[in-house]
Amino acid sequence: MNDKNSERSIILIVDDNQTNLDVLFELLRNYGFKVLVALDGESAIEQIEYIHPDLILLDIMMPGIDGFETCLRLKADPSTRDIPIIFMSALSETLDKVKGFQTGAVDYITKPFQHEEVLSRIETHLTIRNLQQKLEEKNLELAQLNQNLERLVEQKTKQLIDQEKTAIIGRLTQGMVHNLKSPLQVIQTSVDLIETKATKIQEDSFFNYTKYIFQAVSKINQIMDTLMMKSRKEQNQDLHPVNINDLVQREIQLLEGNMFFKNKIRKKYFYDETITNIPLIYSYISQVFYNLINNAMDAMWERKIREITIVTRQDNSNIYMDIADTGCGIAPEDLSKLFDPFYTSKPPKGEEQIEGEPTGTGLGLYTCIELLKPFNGEIAISSNLGQGSVFTVVLPKQPKN
Repeated sequence: MNDKNSERSIILIVDDNQTNLDVLFELLRNYGFKVLVALDGESAIEQIEYIHPDLILLDIMMPGIDGFETCLRLKADPSTRDIPIIFMSALSETLDKVKGFQTGAVDYITKPFQHEEVLSRIETHLTIRNLQQKLEEKNLELAQLNQNLERLVEQKTKQLIDQEKTAIIGRLTQGMVHNLKSPLQVIQTSVDLIETKATKIQEDSFFNYTKYIFQAVSKINQIMDTLMMKSRKEQNQDLHPVNINDLVQREIQLLEGNMFFKNKIRKKYFYDETITNIPLIYSYISQVFYNLINNAMDAMWERKIREITIVTRQDNSNIYMDIADTGCGIAPEDLSKLFDPFYTSKPPKGEEQIEGEPTGTGLGLYTCIELLKPFNGEIAISSNLGQGSVFTVVLPKQPKN
């Protein structure tokens, strides 16, 4: 007889007849099983709480709770319901056997015992149980593999979508830059003519107006150069020492040409005067600053209190530029999507619900992250819905390789 299950299996015998216990104990121990015994159903249930047997031989007729009730209780407990139970009884009526199967038993042996039959039935049901456990393990492994596969597919899909979005952005950028060159040239030429005319008629006030136009044209040209980003190798060659305080102050001067920024927003500036120059691409950082300021203004367009606070600070490793607003804030579930290309909480142009409502393309923050990559810069966000947000630009003092 095959005894491959016996060396590792625990059998619990539950019977109030000492003679039956002795016979079965000796038989199963000699066959290699580890054998436990209990004299009634209650003590069997208590013992199973500490040691889970691989199979139970359960007598039907016992003092206290009988075998049927013991079986029902074991099958009602999730921790013991899968243990195979074989009933033992001198009864041979069909009704008793049917009732035994209905309570959850897997088999039935009658007294007096036939040794070969007892061993054969035990081996059969241990084998079945082992196969069930292996099947459950394989099903669990398969479920985990499916979860991993779904996760990989999701990651790959997102990667492909991001790549396609990036390609679309590149094509859109090239088209926009090409189409802007001609109108800008017209503006530049017209401003030159205005200045020439102002010089002839000695009208100095015109020069104040043309100054803002020149600054705006210069900014647009800067943005176009930024959008047509070069290769990483070329970007590294373009790094030059930049003082963040000077950059912020220059950009604020340009922003003063925006009447909403100049007249409708309270500004607070706090500069760390000990900040030293760090290697950056000036046009990239100025564009990041410009985008973040515009986002802050958009967030406050309906607010009664409009305040922007700009702080520069540093530690041993980084220089920080904080831009805080008193705007509408950002919902926690939206924070992780802010830098995705084409994601925006603003309506697209032409779909405004209220006149003057800010619109978006979903490229502003995405562009900021791309512009910070040549010098390993980052943007951190903290926000309270309905109270405002703080965007922190983190710039390493020394570029990482």
